Amino acid sequence: MSTVFSPSKARVTPAQPVKKAEPKLRVVYGAPFRPPRMPFVIFVVSLLAAGLVGLLLLNTELQRGTFQVTSLSSQADQLRDQQELLERQVRTLESPQNLADRAVRMGMVPNPNPVFLRLSDGQVLGQPAEGKAGTAATMFGPALPGATPVVPKPPVATKKPPVTANKPPATTNKPPVTTKKPPVTGANTTTGG
Repeated sequence: MSTVFSPSKARVTPAQPVKKAEPKLRVVYGAPFRPPRMPFVIFVVSLLAAGLVGLLLLNTELQRGTFQVTSLSSQADQLRDQQELLERQVRTLESPQNLADRAVRMGMVPNPNPVFLRLSDGQVLGQPAEGKAGTAATMFGPALPGATPVVPKPPVATKKPPVTANKPPATTNKPPVTTKKPPVTGANTTTGG
């Protein structure tokens, strides 16, 4: 027994731990690789410069557009004023008094006997007569300040044929118009008041 259970043999020695394979270390000289900063800084600065130039060009174009709008607006105002002036001149020239004055200056005389044509049957209403020279001043007032006096022409002794209107044949079959009024009774009358 002594040999099997001897205290010297009973002592167990710890087992050696298994060593993991560690990578071999080597000495690294210098800092780790960093990309150079200068190209990045140049890129950022050029990007900012391009942005500023773009903003400057955009602002310049906007200002030019503003000046152009201002110029066109003032031109439109001038044209509007010119249009109003021309419209006022047209209204003045179209006025009946101005037309009558210009007609008198040209030697025209008013017709004191107007003649009318009834379109329904072509009948001429009124007796046509020549206007007499010198009657325009009495009809339209005293002579105009810039008007040349109209010297009446002596009447010409030629006889003109009377003006007759050609009547179209009466082919309309219209019923005659009656103007018969209904009898008035006492119950239907109303008094105004």
